[in-house]
Amino acid sequence: MRSGNRQAPFADPLGDEAETWVDRWLGRLTPRQKLAQRLVVLPGQMADGRPDADVRAALAAGLGVLHGLVGTSVSGAGRYHAEVDDLCAGLGVPPVLVAANLESGIGYTLGGGGTDFPYPRGVGFSGSAEVARRVAEAAAREARLVGFHWTFSPCVDVLTNPDDPILGVRAFGVDAARTGQLGAAQVRGYQEGGLLATAKHFPGHGDSAQDTHSGSAVLARTRRDHDRLHLPPFHDAVAAGVASVMVAHVALPALGVDGPASLSSQVNRTWLREEMGYDGLVVTDSLRMGAIAARWSTPAAAVAALAAGADVANVKCPAGEVPALLDALEEALSAGVLDSAELDRSVARLLRARTWLGLHRGHGIDLGRCRELDAGGEWEDPELARTVSARVDPVAGPLVVVGDSDLAARVAARLGVAHVAVRPEEPGALVRPGTTVVAVTCPLPVDGGRDPEAFAAAVRSARAAGQDVVAVVNSTCAAEDLRVGAPSVSVPAVDAFGIVSRAALAAVAEVLR
Repeated sequence: MRSGNRQAPFADPLGDEAETWVDRWLGRLTPRQKLAQRLVVLPGQMADGRPDADVRAALAAGLGVLHGLVGTSVSGAGRYHAEVDDLCAGLGVPPVLVAANLESGIGYTLGGGGTDFPYPRGVGFSGSAEVARRVAEAAAREARLVGFHWTFSPCVDVLTNPDDPILGVRAFGVDAARTGQLGAAQVRGYQEGGLLATAKHFPGHGDSAQDTHSGSAVLARTRRDHDRLHLPPFHDAVAAGVASVMVAHVALPALGVDGPASLSSQVNRTWLREEMGYDGLVVTDSLRMGAIAARWSTPAAAVAALAAGADVANVKCPAGEVPALLDALEEALSAGVLDSAELDRSVARLLRARTWLGLHRGHGIDLGRCRELDAGGEWEDPELARTVSARVDPVAGPLVVVGDSDLAARVAARLGVAHVAVRPEEPGALVRPGTTVVAVTCPLPVDGGRDPEAFAAAVRSARAAGQDVVAVVNSTCAAEDLRVGAPSVSVPAVDAFGIVSRAALAAVAEVLR
């Protein structure tokens, strides 16, 4: 089954100006520089926030992709990206692409600033393709102002394992058909907003019981489930024109993929290129993750990924490691492990993506707007309340928040009410006469937040004592599935990395007040 071939960033014809630009760079780049184009590495900074010597050397070597900065302001990122672009122009190399995980906006990768958008599970709760598109387009427009070009989202994995160890709030959390609809809407939104979008994690990570950040994931997936549940959202993303597909480190032995899919020619060439008719960028998941790093050195993993048909090896290593990586890749090219014709095709895709972004005409970083985004902002959307699952009526009387998590403290601050920082399961903690208690618990949502037994027992005990209680649970499941014995709000607020969504807090406040 072919999903069509309407990838907007790679649509023919590009136009004479763009085609000339692509052809000129293909003729000017050396083989070593072409290999460098196919790497994603981490940005290094000096004390003043500028690109460090290792990054400058990597850019001079022809580096293709920098990953997003972490722990800096929006304006700091804008200045960094502007200088990187100027360095590329001065060094006589193509403008580097800047990629990041922008699943809920630029603050997700930077650590703050910008508008905070709902996590994908919140979009899934809304059930609205239009909400999905609006979120993605708004996030993309902010990201381009700051100098980002490529987002490693949306996640179109279909969650079929309730004990999924990593996806949690990062997946839409709905069935295959609706995941495909929401994912395609976000692809269109991101790309309408000027970012290259990425459908991940091909060929589907939602039935895994292992976290590939820490070790191997072997999926006992049948061909029927593969075709019926996990592939359709990727077909929908390809049909929507997605610029790139990220391949996961999962193994599927029943389907003939005994090692990581990211290093499999069958997955990259047969499944993606031939069977799905996909002609966009193929990028690996991070090759520093445990599923790969436990068995392969970074150079060996990069060689294996490119040899298996990936356009881009997401090595995500410090820029200082680039020379050794390029030595290994050059050796593989000389030995015939890497194909020179495929090298040119991959570099051409990366150059064509740049022309779609308009980078052949210069960057458009707005440093003034970056400074405005430093303080962060609210996602003001009429559908905000739909991004949580709630079985609760607005509460008119005085509230007090009880809970010992950061989520509880931030819910209290958002509501502007008192916060009692104790475990809600402690005896008597939820009995607060004269108030309605907002009992907050924060299990990691990768387990769906289902059946928090001690919390539910405490809620039932407080209600039996005559206390009004509303339960707020960091969760990916519907409110009716929480079974906590009280009016409840299921909120996808905190991901597996501990990042709290301000948009989720705002949605909780809206449904309670």
